Amino acid sequence: MAQEVTRIKKRIKSVTGSYKITSAMKLVSTVKLKKWKNKMLATKDYSLRIDEIAKLVFSSVEESNNPYFVKNDKAEKNLYIVLSSSLGLCGAYNNNIFRLASAHITPNDDAIILGKKAISHYQNGEFTKIENFKEYSSIKDEAMIKQIVAYISEQYIKGIYKEIHLIYTAYKNSLVFHPCDYLVLPLKSEEKIKGYPPIMEPNQEALIDSLVPIYLKNSVYAKFLESEVCEQAARSNAMENATKNAEELLESLQIEFNKARQGAITQEITEIVGASNM
Repeated sequence: MAQEVTRIKKRIKSVTGSYKITSAMKLVSTVKLKKWKNKMLATKDYSLRIDEIAKLVFSSVEESNNPYFVKNDKAEKNLYIVLSSSLGLCGAYNNNIFRLASAHITPNDDAIILGKKAISHYQNGEFTKIENFKEYSSIKDEAMIKQIVAYISEQYIKGIYKEIHLIYTAYKNSLVFHPCDYLVLPLKSEEKIKGYPPIMEPNQEALIDSLVPIYLKNSVYAKFLESEVCEQAARSNAMENATKNAEELLESLQIEFNKARQGAITQEITEIVGASNM
């Protein structure tokens, strides 16, 4: 009986240590979630304004006159950007991304793998990997994101890829988010505006050439930022669930410990009373 009490005490000590770790990580991830969520909301107005201007301009574009709007039908492959996390302990966040990517990417396609978890997962992948951006670690690396946008724009204009996709995690709220396949290029022209078309200065071609890079950078950065928020939300939820499980396990072990200790005390009293009656 004494051995059982000792075993349970060791188990309680171990679970208590895990509880402290998950509680601390929950607090850290919650703070990070709030930080990145505020940043996402702060940039939302700017992103929406850029989208409104782009839709207005794109509505007057003839697709055949601009390479950004023309699908490269002669190309034989697509390019996928797979965005994962570089850190773990975020539940099924990365696995959902990998499942969607595996369903879309074919052996003939190329892929830019971002995040240490995806690099590790696809180290023996069947498709061709673009190694230029493997040092990317998080949304903080804005210079790397600009390089990615410049690279995909250049490659698409050259006609190397039929389509360019971004596989990321779309944010709905802190509990609901899901992997998404976003078509980056070619761009889609909007429905024609009825009535008078917008006046473009100095001319339509010059305006589109200057607007498209801004629009692409804004769209891709917004999706990266959304994924960052989802990652922190997933990690916060995972740590909260782990903390709750540890609490429930500690309660169960405490009850078990009390029963074992009571049993040990009863046994000792019985032995003492039995010895005194001999």
